[in-house]
Amino acid sequence: MARIKDKGLEPELKQLEILLERSSRYGLAALSDKELFQMARLYRFAATRVSQYETEGRSLQLINSVRSLTARAHGLLAARGVAAREGLLQRIGRFYLHVVPTAIRSEWKLITASFVLLYGLAAIAWIAVARDLDTAWALFDPNVIASEIDQLQKTAPGEPFRGNFTFGLDASAPTSGLIMAHNMFVGVMFFAAALVPPVYVYVLATNGLMLGTYIGVAGHYDQAGAISSILWCHGTLELQAIVIAGAAGLVLVRAWVAPGAWSRRHALRLEGAKSWRLLAAMFPMLFFAGLIEGFVSPHVSHPTRVAVAIASGVILIAWIGLGGRGATRRNAAARTAPTVQ
Repeated sequence: MARIKDKGLEPELKQLEILLERSSRYGLAALSDKELFQMARLYRFAATRVSQYETEGRSLQLINSVRSLTARAHGLLAARGVAAREGLLQRIGRFYLHVVPTAIRSEWKLITASFVLLYGLAAIAWIAVARDLDTAWALFDPNVIASEIDQLQKTAPGEPFRGNFTFGLDASAPTSGLIMAHNMFVGVMFFAAALVPPVYVYVLATNGLMLGTYIGVAGHYDQAGAISSILWCHGTLELQAIVIAGAAGLVLVRAWVAPGAWSRRHALRLEGAKSWRLLAAMFPMLFFAGLIEGFVSPHVSHPTRVAVAIASGVILIAWIGLGGRGATRRNAAARTAPTVQ
């Protein structure tokens, strides 16, 4: 971090800069209690000097530099204040109930674009296969299509279709664990694929075609509803989780391709934090999706599966749409409220 170049810089600001550089490099643990208290005092001093320098008409470079010092000090001190008041479980709760959904909302454009590609191709594949079953062989892996058709043909009239979900309830626990591990690995692969956007587009398109083709083939055997209920019972969380994981990778690509006013290194550092928040969302989503896929999807009736799909969708929308909004309003109010120096 470059030092402020101004011969008339007050000693207090120089000392604040020294403390910030040391704490940024080694963490706040590198400061003694006395130095930490001093940083809080110097932070207030720097905040008052920003307004004073603006009134005096000092150089814009100096004003921006002192403002940057103030912002850095605020970030460090605020983070320490929150951490000091919260236990581990509280920090995890705040992270997932406030920080993560706010990060997801902030990247709605990237996530929406991914959804449009995934579900758009799924809809096209479904319509094409519904009109002509032979189209399925051209849209997706013929071996997978042959296996699905074989399962459908072996399903007796009136018998509920189970697909690959033929394990009993006694095997649900280990199967659920394997499903969680597999899906989290797939989510990480989506993240990695997004670091090379053409690869990500291919992977996303392949999954979209698979989704639409699978349901389209089932429709020719009057099992589209049964397959859809099984798929969306856990897929409401599962599919959205891997798309959000892919968006986390795209955030890093954006930082490299379009860093804006920042250097690429600094842009990657800033966007890396947001990327982690998006990727972190995937893990609890896939955990609960794995539980549903292991214990619910294979063993309950069609109406129950539909109800679980709707309930998980409502909870997901509420979490992303409402999470962190109360904290955002409180922070906005705090920024606009007058302060007494």
